[in-house]
Amino acid sequence: MKKFLLKISVFALYVVLVEVVLSVWIDPFNVFHTEHIRSNGIEPNKHYIKMKYILANPDKFDSFIFGSSRVGSIHNEKIPGEKCYNMTYSAGLPGWHLLNLKTFLENGVHPQKIYIGLDSLSYTWSYEDQTNEPMRCPYEYLRDDYLRFARLYIDIGMVRSSLETIIEAWRKNTETINVKVFYDYGWNHSYGADSKFDWSEANPSIGKESADIESALEYVCEIDNICRANDIELVLFTNPMHKITYVASVKDCNYLEFLEGLAEISSFWNFSSLNDVTMSNDYYLETSHYKAEVGDLMIDVMCNGKSYPALQQQGFGVKVTRENVKEFVAMLRSQAEDFRTE
Repeated sequence: MKKFLLKISVFALYVVLVEVVLSVWIDPFNVFHTEHIRSNGIEPNKHYIKMKYILANPDKFDSFIFGSSRVGSIHNEKIPGEKCYNMTYSAGLPGWHLLNLKTFLENGVHPQKIYIGLDSLSYTWSYEDQTNEPMRCPYEYLRDDYLRFARLYIDIGMVRSSLETIIEAWRKNTETINVKVFYDYGWNHSYGADSKFDWSEANPSIGKESADIESALEYVCEIDNICRANDIELVLFTNPMHKITYVASVKDCNYLEFLEGLAEISSFWNFSSLNDVTMSNDYYLETSHYKAEVGDLMIDVMCNGKSYPALQQQGFGVKVTRENVKEFVAMLRSQAEDFRTE
């Protein structure tokens, strides 16, 4: 009996070791290779990897862009006079940005400036769902919970299900992520990206949960307070949502209420409205992500003091403050009402 139990124990240990070795070696989400990520056909956990990278290089950058994957079209190297890094990660939310900022300051990373891109996803996405997703689980949750880390990434079933995608990417030599760009700049989309989206099938890209505007604004308010206390310049802006997503956000997700609340906390640059950019499919990869060329327009407005009068009249590139928010939101509401009656 003892020999049998010993054999079973040895076999079980062997199985566990094989599972660990394969999970670490294949590493579909690149969490075991944060300093040398591999383009393997699967989107890595950018949130975790980027936080590890910045904490290991605390003096490399002096400003950061936070936001969901939508800010991944902003080429931060175009911002003059700053060593800026784009922290974009999938479904980035204000609560995660708050945690990241606290982690930065606790570990000697002291930015001079922080940009945060916001839109309806900022308050219509489930935090709880993300903590259980290998691609999105936040750095702080994985850092503080070893069992969660093991459950998400040491999993032979997960590895097996990823192999087909990984092998196909290697076979075709498909580059799903530019490793140099990832570490030097952080953005996702190059210029001239071609959209293969079928616009006849277009639907709004909004979150999965009912709107929780109050919590989102509380997180933004705390970020603002921390920035003020630590002499960090905070620049808030709204992502230019595609017209379909924007109108759905206004109609179904109380987006204009969110903007009113945001202006009570801090001024922000507005790029989401019905304007010549957001009304044109040519500026979008699909109804969620705008192209890098749009990101350049945003940098021109926020960082280069440039204005585009025709777009500004339509709400793109307007500095919204506590003093002008009521009038501005009234204009946006009128725009949306007119659009829905077309």
